[in-house]
Amino acid sequence: MENSYNTIVVGAGQAGLAMGYYLKQKSISFLIIDSSSRVGDSWRHRYDSLTLFTPRSHSALPGMNVEGSPHGYPNKDEIADYLENYSRHYDLPVQLNTSVINLFKENKKFHLITSKGNYIAKNIIIATGPFQKPFVPDIQKDVSKDIFQIHAAH
Repeated sequence: MENSYNTIVVGAGQAGLAMGYYLKQKSISFLIIDSSSRVGDSWRHRYDSLTLFTPRSHSALPGMNVEGSPHGYPNKDEIADYLENYSRHYDLPVQLNTSVINLFKENKKFHLITSKGNYIAKNIIIATGPFQKPFVPDIQKDVSKDIFQIHAAH
């Protein structure tokens, strides 16, 4: 049995949650899916000293400010908690621990095959973000194995 929605958003980060905010205002049937176990985990798993370079006043999503001084700079954990609170505050339909296995279009509908079942949607929004996997240039293969290499993400 497949679940049907007008819109499915893949990714429960800033972009996905902001889309959820606007979709909910329009009373459109939608679901936000994310592979993480908690909303905000993409921030929680980054390096410990990460602080945003934009102040709280410019880091907020629609309808809800980031707590604290609007001129201060939030750290990664503040943003992670903010995103989790945001999804809870607006009661957004977020389904966690759900990985996308396949996505295809057939008969003018998108078919999403996931680790938690199959879904059909008129619209798909991909909001997974650009920094999910570290980029390591191919040139690293030419560096001697005697030289220790590490990526900033590790």
